[in-house]
Amino acid sequence: MKRVNRLDLALILSVFALSLALRIGFTLGFDGLYGQDPYAYYNFGQILRQSLAQGQTPPAFFWPLGYPALLAISFTLFGQSALTAQSISLFLGALLAPMVYILARQLGAKSSGALVAALIMAVCGQAIQSSFVVMADIPALFWALLSAIHLLHYLDTDQRRWLFLAALTLAIACVTRWLYLALIPICALSVLVTWRGLRWREILLAALAAALILIPQAAISIHSPYPVLDHAWVEGWSPLNYFSREFSNVDGHFLYDQINALFYAHPYYDSYFLAPIFAPFILVGLWTIRRKRVSLLILLGWALLPYLFLAGIPYQNIRFPLIVMPAVAVLAGIGLEALLSRRRLILIFAALLTVGLALMGIADKPMLAIFIANQQRDKASVQWALAHIPAGARLYTFELTEPLKAYSSFEVHELYNETPDTITAEFDNPEAAAASYLYINVWTIENQWQGRELQIVYHWLRDVVGLQYLDRSGNYLLFRIENEDWHPAAGVQQPLG
Repeated sequence: MKRVNRLDLALILSVFALSLALRIGFTLGFDGLYGQDPYAYYNFGQILRQSLAQGQTPPAFFWPLGYPALLAISFTLFGQSALTAQSISLFLGALLAPMVYILARQLGAKSSGALVAALIMAVCGQAIQSSFVVMADIPALFWALLSAIHLLHYLDTDQRRWLFLAALTLAIACVTRWLYLALIPICALSVLVTWRGLRWREILLAALAAALILIPQAAISIHSPYPVLDHAWVEGWSPLNYFSREFSNVDGHFLYDQINALFYAHPYYDSYFLAPIFAPFILVGLWTIRRKRVSLLILLGWALLPYLFLAGIPYQNIRFPLIVMPAVAVLAGIGLEALLSRRRLILIFAALLTVGLALMGIADKPMLAIFIANQQRDKASVQWALAHIPAGARLYTFELTEPLKAYSSFEVHELYNETPDTITAEFDNPEAAAASYLYINVWTIENQWQGRELQIVYHWLRDVVGLQYLDRSGNYLLFRIENEDWHPAAGVQQPLG
């Protein structure tokens, strides 16, 4: 986009306002923290802020440091709270729609096509969901979109500083979520196809910008005990997984409803991402830009390359395919504009846009309500535990470990990390072991973790040590561990619960 005119500015502000209102409207009463991962990010953001303030080296972290660093900076500027962390996601999530509008205009769309793309991004259910949780998905997508905008401005103006910023922001996206490494080949090729000869200064400049972010992260990751490129999803990647729906991986055993190829294609046809009525216009958009090398490379590559990777991993997560939504939205907007933006077809254009957005809204409401209800139910289970377990008790749990650590005075142990030997060692102190409890979702352990270490240690507690069932809250059952008279030499006892 050469220049923002008054119409562009009005539409950009309008879609931002709509996008922000939708996100705030759905998030009322929910603080963005749930399960394990958001609490892990939130807690490590605090640890990182304290470590940097005291000049200390922070401990190792499972994921890259881009998002925790953003949290640490935000906590320093605005205060340490769940509201601060959630506000980052809300604000950056609301910015996605106007950024998609700008991207579409840069790629040659008229204001009508860019508006369609922006509205699709604003109403996308998964984008809304990811915008009100304390997770890395929205910040990573924000940095990637910002990188694409900088890159296209560089290609338009040939000013090197924009290439530097494009490489820098893409590197930040990568250290926010490793998945965004998939966009590096697309951006590199889009630059190379526009050069008539090698420009070493530009290459070195882009490499320097990326190195400023990637080298420190690489140095940290090399010495980290946690997997990076040797992650089970990468090592387990296979094109055969495209046609599979049953997997055993580090997170347990899963039998899904759809094969991977269909599941990760949701952004192309599922109303929670994109209304099916818009799907044919993706192909029309590709046909429309077929002679524009850079536009075709960026949009087709962005829409396809992450999908090809995700469909091959031995796992399914509804959050992951959000990465392709900007390209899908822009292609649908360009396609709808190409066929129906003429004056005599304007009513059809408006009708299709209205119906499509309505279908997405209809899909969004129950899905988002179910998501929030599930998380609030788990929060209620945490509060229930605070009221029914003695303060200071030793508690073994799974899935609720991080919130229980955050809100309780319990000695919380992650059952996933325990073995019969480690628990036996912990029971060696009779006083410390006098009040020990187990608080778990038994169904998950018996099904998702069948035959795995987690089920083995649960069965050992049940059948050897002994469990006394006390009560339940939602899906979580509370047991007292009957370990007072137990000793390894005593052998197997009758299970008590």
